[in-house]
Amino acid sequence: MNEKLRILGKVPFFQDLSKAELNQICKSFISKEFKRGEYIFWEGDPAGRLYVIKEGKVKVVKHTASGKEMVLEIVTPGDICGGGAIFSRTYSASAKAMEKTKAFSISGQDLFHHLSKQQNLAKGIIIYLGEKLMKAHEMIMALASSRVDKRIAALLLGLSEKHGSPVPEGIKINIRLTRQDIADIVGTTVETAIRMMSKLKKQGLITSDSKNIILTNREKLQKLVAEDS
Repeated sequence: MNEKLRILGKVPFFQDLSKAELNQICKSFISKEFKRGEYIFWEGDPAGRLYVIKEGKVKVVKHTASGKEMVLEIVTPGDICGGGAIFSRTYSASAKAMEKTKAFSISGQDLFHHLSKQQNLAKGIIIYLGEKLMKAHEMIMALASSRVDKRIAALLLGLSEKHGSPVPEGIKINIRLTRQDIADIVGTTVETAIRMMSKLKKQGLITSDSKNIILTNREKLQKLVAEDS
């Protein structure tokens, strides 16, 4: 229970809850495990559960008519998966485990039960949904740019805000993403993603290896994203 409290206590929905309120809602969460490649939910399924990732990594995807995956988001430990859809009738995208994944899960029915009794929970949900909407607008703006380097820079900046920590060289992104992951998220080929990452390295904006990406000049990355195409 202590681990569940620790993880759920950091989730935006629940950050303003008292210890007693958090303890109460924790009782409604169950643990679930997913194998690499297993779908947590499918686009169009009834939106019956909300997930909080404990371990592993999940990609949220839309499928095109040809069957190609479009990656909308990478969900990592401490993140909510299916958080917006739980207030709708169906999931608007699919969620697929990228590696062995463990999650805490609560039914929509239980969540609404707690929501009717806890004002601070309602406040947390409103703030979370507002932030999700803002980020969706930012993603649309980034994808509207035809320049892949700008899209990758915007992605790295967003990841650094969410998963970054200071290191002597700059800001380290504390999740491991392959070049294929980056390509899928920004909507390009892996070859182009590799070339653009190399370009950013040569410009002194980032350093990277097979495990780590470090933003060495955040200010110039921000200018790159903001400049006209």
